[in-house]
Amino acid sequence: MLEGIRIDEEYTIKQLKEMIKIKSIVGEERDLAEYLGSELKSLGFKTEIHDVEPRRPNIYAKISGKSNGPRLMFNGHTDTVPVCEGWQTDPFTPVVKEGRIYGLGSCDMKAGFACALTALKAIIDSGTEFGGKLLFSGVIDEEAYSKGAKAMLKTDYGKCDAIILGEPYPGNETKPIPLGITGKILYDVTVKGHSAHGFTPQLGINAIEEAAKIIISLDKLKMKSHERFGVGNHCTLKIEGGYTIYSVVVPDRCRFEVNRLLVPGESANSAIDDFNELVKSLNLKSEVEVKTKPPQYEPFMLREDEQILKIFQKVYKNVLGVEPKYAYNTGITDANVFAGEARI
Repeated sequence: MLEGIRIDEEYTIKQLKEMIKIKSIVGEERDLAEYLGSELKSLGFKTEIHDVEPRRPNIYAKISGKSNGPRLMFNGHTDTVPVCEGWQTDPFTPVVKEGRIYGLGSCDMKAGFACALTALKAIIDSGTEFGGKLLFSGVIDEEAYSKGAKAMLKTDYGKCDAIILGEPYPGNETKPIPLGITGKILYDVTVKGHSAHGFTPQLGINAIEEAAKIIISLDKLKMKSHERFGVGNHCTLKIEGGYTIYSVVVPDRCRFEVNRLLVPGESANSAIDDFNELVKSLNLKSEVEVKTKPPQYEPFMLREDEQILKIFQKVYKNVLGVEPKYAYNTGITDANVFAGEARI
């Protein structure tokens, strides 16, 4: 109980179990959006469903307070990753074991939705008067390209003052809460060589071998250090080269993709410059073209003196009895879209 507001833990558990039963892997989010809409309607919210793509809607909800004031949004993503190998139980049947609830998306991030619904229910049930508006959004595609988050920003719901995003970051008296996250780009690199007969490779330029020289030199890539985040990193994700039908010919094309995390102060343009500088230092015989491709995200950092954080810190201490600890994390979420791009 906190100033007349009661948290219904049984409701939280029930909601999580019900949502685990709903398949909502990337591309199949509609059923979960409709479930969330129905639950929010029962709490008194006005709901809207907007298709971002066919059968891939965002769910929005709002309720107004007694007076004007800020617009606070609870947000989450409705998609989960696909089912992978290794499940010992049905991933869409919630299983309780040693105090934990298992199921696909139970952590990322249907538990976040269950907590958001519980918080909103607690506020409504308490009869607490508030100013401004309480908003809710369940968006698609976070596990891929953040199409849902970007679509939300184009609606009136995107004009909110603050967002509570229920991603599964550990946050208690021993584990820090992220106030910032790295950004990322995806290098799309094409190496253009020169074909020749495979028995006389010296007459050609082998694009695969030239690409390999770049890949094994990526540790020399110039990367900026940041006092909070440290240094970003890189990972080669994909490489394509050679011919689909067997042929003893020196390959004249090779393409590869490299994921790179960005810290504040770095941008897509500066990262391209860094890559071109590395390529130039290798004195390759081939022609190298580097571009970026989606998805791409800006890094962000929240200031600890922002008003929403001051309120959060006060409530956190009242509930848990300790001050919150903050950190700055590597990784990507829709928070990069909201805070990094839209500056919410």
